[in-house]
Amino acid sequence: MVPAKYGLAAIGSHLVSLFEVRRPAIARFDEEARSLLQREAEEALEQMEKQCCELGIDVPRHWKRAREVVKSVLLPRYLALAKAENAAAANDYGLWRGGDLIARGAFALFGLVLGALLVWIPWIPIYEKWVPWALFVLGPFLPDAYLWWYRRKHEKKLEKLVEDLAREGETLDAYRPLSEVHEALGIGSEEAGTARDAESGAASRVRSR
Repeated sequence: MVPAKYGLAAIGSHLVSLFEVRRPAIARFDEEARSLLQREAEEALEQMEKQCCELGIDVPRHWKRAREVVKSVLLPRYLALAKAENAAAANDYGLWRGGDLIARGAFALFGLVLGALLVWIPWIPIYEKWVPWALFVLGPFLPDAYLWWYRRKHEKKLEKLVEDLAREGETLDAYRPLSEVHEALGIGSEEAGTARDAESGAASRVRSR
């Protein structure tokens, strides 16, 4: 067993954070981009494995499995999400005029007109005179809220990816062979055999009673 700091969930979270720093500078998500992120991931995994070994926990099988999951699961899914996010960001997420000063001024004017209509229309129960001016002030900030919402959607997708890795890690740990557990705990084969013999002997004595 390895500490949670070196589990698949922690590894995935750390690598996604590293990839997100690189993502805005990647123009095309081709084989070159994949190789770049693969190198970043390998360097990070080597550093984490070295640190784990310095703590006295040497589990090569865990790190081999982690590399396989990163290569076959994390990288393909992240590349698809990053490609879609960069394409949407390049198009300003479909925001009119990219939310420039003219767009912000138009949103402010639209808020003022909308607020005035809400107060003027008799069957709408809004009578406060400050409503149009409140919408006028908030109008220019509409692009910021719009962009925040889209970026938050991307962050949630990344969080879902890390959660999936965490579930896979829990499944692998639940069915890990005892030999790997003994190896992680530093128990040799002779000690493990002695422990198994002792358990078998205790079970036999219980049955004989």
